[in-house]
Amino acid sequence: MSLVPDEQRRVAVIGGGMAGLAAAYELERARAGGRSIDWLLFEKDRRLGGKVHTERVDDFVVEGGPDSFIVEKPWPIQLARELGIGDRVLDSNEDIRKSFIYSGGRLHELPEGLILMVPTRLVPFAASPLISWPGKARMGLDLVLPRGAAARGGGDESLGDFVRRRLGPEALDKIAEPIVAGIHAGNPEVMSVRSTFPMFLEMENKYRSLTVGMVQRRRARARAAVAPAGAGSAARRRSYFLSFVTGLADLSDAVVAALPAQRLRLGVTVERVDRLGAGRGGDYRLTLSDGSSELVDAVVLAAPAFASGELLAGIAPQAAAGLSSIPYVSSATVSLAFRRADVGHPLRGFGYVTPRTEGRGVMATTWSSAKFSGRAPEGYVLVRSFVGRAGFEQYAVLDDGELVALVLDELAVVLGIHATPVLSRIFRWPLGMPQYRVGHADLVRRIEEDVARVPGVEIAGGAYHGIGIGDCIREGRAAARRAVEHIEGSPEDPVPPQPADVPGIDGLIG
Repeated sequence: MSLVPDEQRRVAVIGGGMAGLAAAYELERARAGGRSIDWLLFEKDRRLGGKVHTERVDDFVVEGGPDSFIVEKPWPIQLARELGIGDRVLDSNEDIRKSFIYSGGRLHELPEGLILMVPTRLVPFAASPLISWPGKARMGLDLVLPRGAAARGGGDESLGDFVRRRLGPEALDKIAEPIVAGIHAGNPEVMSVRSTFPMFLEMENKYRSLTVGMVQRRRARARAAVAPAGAGSAARRRSYFLSFVTGLADLSDAVVAALPAQRLRLGVTVERVDRLGAGRGGDYRLTLSDGSSELVDAVVLAAPAFASGELLAGIAPQAAAGLSSIPYVSSATVSLAFRRADVGHPLRGFGYVTPRTEGRGVMATTWSSAKFSGRAPEGYVLVRSFVGRAGFEQYAVLDDGELVALVLDELAVVLGIHATPVLSRIFRWPLGMPQYRVGHADLVRRIEEDVARVPGVEIAGGAYHGIGIGDCIREGRAAARRAVEHIEGSPEDPVPPQPADVPGIDGLIG
C-alpha cells in the first residue's frame, strides 16, 4: 500500500545529475500545476548536478565536466528561459573560434571549412600541412565512392570503418579519432557510427558523398541564419557553443533553487528496488542506505546505466543485463591558471586535440579563458586538459601530483608554458563516460522494450540517445512526463528518439 493517498501518487527520481534534475523539475511543474502527484529525488552524493560542476575561485570560473552545450540542441536554453535565467546564456568568442590538432610535434590549425572531419572548402584544406598529399587525394575520393551497406540498409558499422571507407586511414588517425576522443573519450574502432554520428549515414544515403552533404548542410544553415525572424522570436544569431555567465552550474543551480528542498534526499543511496504488486503502475519499495524505505508508484532511473541495471536486476532482469552491458570510460580534467605575462603562446582559439597515435597522456586541452569571456580575471589565463580515454585510462587514475605534472609537461611541450600555475583544480570522473559501441541503437531499443514491460519504471540519461547536457535534460523531462501519464492512467508518450542530424557534442574545444 502506498504511503500517500491514492489522489497523491508518488514518483521517485533516482540520480541527481542533469537528467534527474530535469525529471524532478518536470514533476514539480506538474505538482504545482494541480496534478495529483508527489515526488522525491535521491542522490548518493552530497552535491546535485552530476558532471555539471563549476567552481568559482578568486574570479576564475572552473568547469569540472563539460564547459558548454550546442545551439542545435536547444533544451538547456528552453529550460533556462523557463527558470528566468535566459539572459545569462553566454556565447563563445566566435571571433577567435579556431581549433587545432597536435600532430608531428606541432599544432596544426583545422582548415577553414572542415566540419568535424569533412572538408567543404578546397583551398584552405589543400593548403593545410596536417594531411599529406596522398591523404588529401584519398579524402577526395569521397566525391565518387558508392554508398556503403549501412547507409543503404539502415545497419551499423564502426566509426573507424566508416571513416576509412569514406575518407581514408590518414583522415581517421589525424582528424576523426582525436575529435571523437574529445567528444566521447572513445575508440572509433568499436564506436557505433549510427549512434554517435547518425548524420554521416544520412548524408551518405541522401547525397552519397559526405563532402557534398556537408556543403548542402552549410548552405542550409547560412540561409536559415539570414532568414527574417518570426513574430516574437529572437533576431540575434547565437554562437554554436553556449554556456552561462558564471558557468554551466548557473543552470543546475537554478533548477535546484526551483525545487522544494524537502523533496531532495542527498547523501542517500537507493540500494534496492522491489516491486510489491501489479495494480495501476504497481507499488515499489525503495530500500535506502540509511536503513529506511519508501513506497512509490513510479520510478525514474536517472543514474548511470550500470547502476540502473543493478536496481532493475530483481524486477526486469533482461533490461538489467542490457543496461549493465553498456561500457563506461574513466577520465579526469585538470584546470590550471597562469599569469598572462608568463605565457608566451597567444592562445587565440578554443584549444586542441591530440591523436592517440601521438602516444600522449593528455587527449585535449581547452583554452578556457579564450573560449568564453569571464573565465579568468584580467592578467591571467585558464586552460583545462582532459586525461583518460578508451585505452588510456591509466592516466586518469594517477595521483594528484602525478596528474598535474603530466599536464604541466604537456603544456610545456605543446604550448611552451614553463611557469608555475597560480591555481590548479582536478576533477575525476570514474566510469563517467558511456560508450556507444556498434549495435548500441539496437541494444537501447531492446532495453527500452524490456523496461516498458515493467509498469511505472522509466530510464533517462546520457547512456542511451545522446551524451550532451541537452540530451540529458530532454530525456529527463520526457521520462517524468511518461511517469505522470502512467500513474494517471493516460497513454504514455513514446521514448523520444535521438535527433538524427546532430552529433552529441558538448564542445571540448569547439
